[in-house]
Amino acid sequence: MSTPVLTPDQYFTALSQWRKPYQQDYLAMYSTQWGGIITDPALWTVPADDHIVHRGDAVFEVFKCLDGRAYCLDDHLRKLRNNADILAIKTPPDFERIKDILRDLARAGGERNILVRMTVSRGPGGFTSNPYESPTGFLLITVLRLHTFSDEKYEKGVRVITAPFLAKDPTIATMKVTSYIQNVLVKKAALDARADYAVCFGRDGFMTESSTENISIITREGELLAPEWNIILKGTTLTRIMALAGELVKEGRLTAVRHQGITQAQVINAAEAMVSSTTTDVLPISHWDSRPVGSGCQGPVARELLARMRAEYTDPSSPFLTDLWF
Repeated sequence: MSTPVLTPDQYFTALSQWRKPYQQDYLAMYSTQWGGIITDPALWTVPADDHIVHRGDAVFEVFKCLDGRAYCLDDHLRKLRNNADILAIKTPPDFERIKDILRDLARAGGERNILVRMTVSRGPGGFTSNPYESPTGFLLITVLRLHTFSDEKYEKGVRVITAPFLAKDPTIATMKVTSYIQNVLVKKAALDARADYAVCFGRDGFMTESSTENISIITREGELLAPEWNIILKGTTLTRIMALAGELVKEGRLTAVRHQGITQAQVINAAEAMVSSTTTDVLPISHWDSRPVGSGCQGPVARELLARMRAEYTDPSSPFLTDLWF
């Protein structure tokens, strides 16, 4: 039996029939290729010669909207542009009106609680590792239904293991790029061990981060410690956590907030440890390598930081919100 050579009509017919159960949370997508929005997930495609496909040559940022309001949008956009500049990826003209596109996408998706992934790829052109094959970058934006953790998850905390991989080289670790194979393997290691997350350490013995999450700890002396920014991704959520923790220092509820090298012994002996990301907010770690951290459940600092962060993205008057539904 020979493999058919499809006509354009046959190709689009086949593409339109490509619907799978895992696409149920896919709401809307924008691409430079189309210059518009598509809501049928079966049609969400990327050119095969785009360097994001065959080289993972792209940068991205993810933010969330609750009740139609984007949290820390300007910070995410600034980081996306900066990372593209570092890799000399030429942002396409449509990037200049990205906020308008985001508003149109949010409405097209039809839901107010969403997760938005913005990607700027090297763009199509050739199949080698030569970045100069692509004349300009591509903007790709997807809107997904937002799923949040239960209150019980925050109360009981999550289980973490030490990843069986060394941390990424700092040059790569500090950029949010789509070449994420190590991140995938770190997540796989966690799931295979029946844990929620795995966290890497460097050759120097200092903690870095998880597959897509930052980690911080509260020492028994009341200090909030996070890894140095020069070895991890500068997470927007962790940045806000440290700012909120600074308020707790002023109130006398913490003694200090700072970046420093964190050893595994410090994590195990911590009063609290926390996972932070766009989707997790402030998620307490209950166990690390099967050993309880602190009380083995949500601690008072994690609880307070979570409450203050939620206030930032639920209060309509919050300066950290951008209304995408008008």
